[in-house]
Amino acid sequence: MASIVNSFAISAVEAYLVDVEVKTINGQPMIAIVGLGDTAVKEARERVEAAINDSRYVFPQKKVVINLAPSDLKKSGSHFDLAIAIGLLMETGQLVLQKAERFGIIGELSLNASLRACSGILPMVTAARAAGVKNVIVPMDNLKEATLVKDIDIFGFESLMDVVEFLKGNKPYNQEHNRSKSDQIKGLDELDFKDVQGQDGLIEYIVVAAAGGHNLLMIGSPGCGKSMIAKRIPTILPSMTLDTGGRRFCVRCFAKESRKVSKRGRFFLCQPYFSNGGHKRTVPLCALPCAHPCAHPN
Repeated sequence: MASIVNSFAISAVEAYLVDVEVKTINGQPMIAIVGLGDTAVKEARERVEAAINDSRYVFPQKKVVINLAPSDLKKSGSHFDLAIAIGLLMETGQLVLQKAERFGIIGELSLNASLRACSGILPMVTAARAAGVKNVIVPMDNLKEATLVKDIDIFGFESLMDVVEFLKGNKPYNQEHNRSKSDQIKGLDELDFKDVQGQDGLIEYIVVAAAGGHNLLMIGSPGCGKSMIAKRIPTILPSMTLDTGGRRFCVRCFAKESRKVSKRGRFFLCQPYFSNGGHKRTVPLCALPCAHPCAHPN
């Protein structure tokens, strides 16, 4: 019988449950991953083999077949690594896990078996709760993001060995210690309007726009402080609700931005954020069509 581990996949801005089925059969040693996975999924075989060997577990010298069910839906991302590794250890008897269906497992493995942050954690944990999964294991860098979903137990780890020892019951989970680590992910470069000097008139207009929810257009020569002030506008806006902030962040997960936000320590789900399109995507004002009827006399 194949070993089955719960994981998740992203579809648009939502996630759904995926059964990671692992089976070893007699044959030439190889790993076959089926289930419409993209290149990142296919490359999991090298990462998983290196991580298992580095953690001093035994990688099976048999043919290994891994199926990501449902097999007719496309899957992408490197977050299946940890689930595949746990399934292999279960299949080879190196890990005995009772009621594996109670756990959802998400995480990308490095070649030295450490866990890296993944994109799409928030929608995946939300899907786990909807599917009745009671416990979710995530990389430590994603712990703060995952714990925003209520009524589900989240466990953050830094390596494959830590996860296996926890599932074996040999290492109790230190919730307070790990939460304190996740708190260190907070941004070290928080901005404040007190840094702005000598722009009293502009600040007054910004306060009015922020209070009333109005649009604002700043025009000026390069270096006069437009972007500097714009980056500080979110700090005076009211926090978004968890529902609105969650939807916004799910969109950022789809855009592959959540890993970057979490890793750099700027993850605040309900705080409005500044998005810089970059100078290469700036549209000259003269190129914008004018909606005033007098602008088009013909």
